Amino acid sequence: MQTIDAMRDELAAITKRGIGMPVAGMVYWIAMAALGSRLGPRQAALAMFFGTGAVFPLGWWLTKLAGGNLMHKGHALTSLGMTLNFVQLAYWPIVLAIFGREPMLVPLALGSLFGSHFLPYGWFYRSRGYTTLGISAPIVALLLQLAAPARAFVLIPLGMAACYAVAVALVQRENAVQARLAAA
Repeated sequence: MQTIDAMRDELAAITKRGIGMPVAGMVYWIAMAALGSRLGPRQAALAMFFGTGAVFPLGWWLTKLAGGNLMHKGHALTSLGMTLNFVQLAYWPIVLAIFGREPMLVPLALGSLFGSHFLPYGWFYRSRGYTTLGISAPIVALLLQLAAPARAFVLIPLGMAACYAVAVALVQRENAVQARLAAA
């Protein structure tokens, strides 16, 4: 019988730690910064809402290009991974309530909630990259909101893109180390 750590390592190798997901998130945040610089707060917030619909399919596709299989059937932890992914749907009522009251806080809410959604993946994939993203995104989003609230639709997306870029680099390195160990 495999230990939970062995199962996590095995799934991390099969899925390539879902590397395409933070890449897709980074692309999303860069696009939102560009839109945020051109649109008013309500329109930019709506663009952020609708843009999130592209993140999972893009991340799935990019992970597949990297050789990973996010939907690997037959592994005992696949359903847990999908449950962790769907947890972020529970955040939507918070984001919609914030939009209804104060659209200028939508980038803070999305950056904090969707960035922190990666924290459990730090445990799941034994990944410092995801742990870093899960902790840094809410902190960076809050600091940028406090420092420049009038520029939240540009600065927070750029800050999130930077957090995601760091996570991507760390996860790539983790995948490379795991591949070298498997080959040895």
